Amino acid sequence: MGASSSAAPGEALHFASLAPVRLGMPELCRAGLSETWLWKACGHRHWLALATAYGLDRPDFRDARGERLYPAFTAVALANGRLDAVRENAELDFAVTLTRAGLTRFCSHIAILAGDAPVATLRMESIFVRRTIAGRNRSASREPVARPCRLLPASLPRLADAWTGGNEAGWSDAGGQKSLLLDPSPHEDFNGADFLYFAAFQAMLDRAEWAWFGRSRPLLTTTARTIRYMGNIELGDRVRVDVIDDALVAVAHQAAHDVRAHPTESDHPQLHARILNRH
Repeated sequence: MGASSSAAPGEALHFASLAPVRLGMPELCRAGLSETWLWKACGHRHWLALATAYGLDRPDFRDARGERLYPAFTAVALANGRLDAVRENAELDFAVTLTRAGLTRFCSHIAILAGDAPVATLRMESIFVRRTIAGRNRSASREPVARPCRLLPASLPRLADAWTGGNEAGWSDAGGQKSLLLDPSPHEDFNGADFLYFAAFQAMLDRAEWAWFGRSRPLLTTTARTIRYMGNIELGDRVRVDVIDDALVAVAHQAAHDVRAHPTESDHPQLHARILNRH
């Protein structure tokens, strides 16, 4: 995988620099490093680290029946973001530490650096799932990988609860202070496994935040963002993004938002993401 790792059974896997990248136009945006690209890049490295944990040369995970399993993110938290400080031709290193927190739950801590300068840190939590009904994303449920894993479960604090696929206690379907209706595209928002890609939630939030808060100078960039994922959607579902709370904070040009996203169909009222942002 172009990186060295070291771990005895039961310990974390460490990658000093997993698949470094020389930045160009695909990775950059008007405000610096593209946050959507960064989430995708870190998600890919999380998958590569999982493959190493299972002794695979590529991330092709199977259950005891030989059916394909996919790592599904239950939570992602970005912290200490300095995305606006990154420039073209900088080389990004991804220092990855992977730990196991249960039979199917894994956590990675990814430190992104440009040279010696920290760019951001991401903590990513995932579980393995498969569709119990072919072609139905909402039928995804937990399933363990059949192969032995070199990591043993450790006691770790949770960023997210287990995959639920249903209502979360304490959440209502009432609208927020601001709302935006979005129609996810199969060409941009769904991945090659036909799921709504985890980074698409963040991209939809970017569109909503630009519509609501974007007319500021200088351009806002994310310094912290946490997303909890409660499930997935089907192709053709629309997503409504609501601002539940919006507050100014002491740091100049930063605002904190409590945002949620869920489908608009009346027969599927469950929430699919809860997001806390800081810009």
